[in-house]
Amino acid sequence: MLRFKVHQLKLKGRHYLLLPKLNGRQMGILKERLASTGFSVEMKDMLTARSREGTIKISPSGFCSSSLDPSDSVLPVVPDLLRTRAEKVPLRVLEDAYFRTSRSADLLTVRLYPRMECSSLWEAMRASDVCGLAPDEHAVAVFLINRTEGKCALVTDFPVDDAKPRVYGRRRYFNSKLDGAEGAASLRSAGVRGQRNSYLRRDGTMVLQCGTDSPRRDWLELFGTLGEWCFFTPA
Repeated sequence: MLRFKVHQLKLKGRHYLLLPKLNGRQMGILKERLASTGFSVEMKDMLTARSREGTIKISPSGFCSSSLDPSDSVLPVVPDLLRTRAEKVPLRVLEDAYFRTSRSADLLTVRLYPRMECSSLWEAMRASDVCGLAPDEHAVAVFLINRTEGKCALVTDFPVDDAKPRVYGRRRYFNSKLDGAEGAASLRSAGVRGQRNSYLRRDGTMVLQCGTDSPRRDWLELFGTLGEWCFFTPA
């Protein structure tokens, strides 16, 4: 079971905080907290809290973006968030929160939807040598990568055969193809850095050679391990 740990990044003058995937009750807790500390709060698709000091935005996906350091405003309420009971949703709804797939013969095209990693901040993270892939997203991506019977296209900070170099900031990376085991073992997540690191591509897509779909019980087992990073559970 994954335990929540604070992962906070600052890029291009803005602050970013990775939170669990939040259900309606947790979003309500955050709304009450920010309103009680002097923010003007609006909640539509996401929570937007404004004050003279700046603006904090929190998405139910578990992503906080802020023009000011959100630590004092958001982190004190994290224990209340972690005590909240997970909400039951259909398995398909939970899958869709992390990825979508399409199949052609034995090729499975996966489009991942991480909170931060595959976004307009992708190049800035590579240039700064940081990673925004949350632990639950990492677990899902590794599960999918391990399924491939061929190669998986990833971005690496180490060269492999036929890799194409790319430079972000002053750092060199490579558009590489790795076998499933190496891709899964090297995939970097927030707060962790290995000697050899791979990253999802900027658009979050992977084409995997998979003969059959994983059985439902495997998905249920995977989502059962996400712990404090996802407050939804398959019904």
